Amino acid sequence: MKRTLDKLERLDKANAMIEHIASVGQKFFAHKNISRLSLDSRGRVWLCDGYSGKMVYAHYERGSWRGFTEGGTLRSLIIHFRDFICHAKPLPRGVFGPWPDWCCNGDLWGYGAEAMQSVRDHAESLGLIKAPEKAVA
Repeated sequence: MKRTLDKLERLDKANAMIEHIASVGQKFFAHKNISRLSLDSRGRVWLCDGYSGKMVYAHYERGSWRGFTEGGTLRSLIIHFRDFICHAKPLPRGVFGPWPDWCCNGDLWGYGAEAMQSVRDHAESLGLIKAPEKAVA
């Protein structure tokens, strides 16, 4: 039986993914510092924004995230990371693409095909997303 990761292990995996995203393509999350997730004493997820340096509470679904300097796509990604950390819920496979051509010419993040494949491969290796199902012949 596979052992369930605890919150701190899942937090480490999410932060490793943020570091990878910050190292390829347009280097989202990389500014003065690289953004990082952390847990407070209640087990709630916070993001230290790499640009503003502010701690952003990641449990609001709507409204303003004061100090968050990234866009809506990355905010959604942080929400997926939060759910992974708190509830061991894997990220949806499509969160890292590939996207259809009608969606920003298939490059929603503007990372290019090679960098996005690197992001998907890294997310899969960390166990954040499940490997694609292989067709049975």
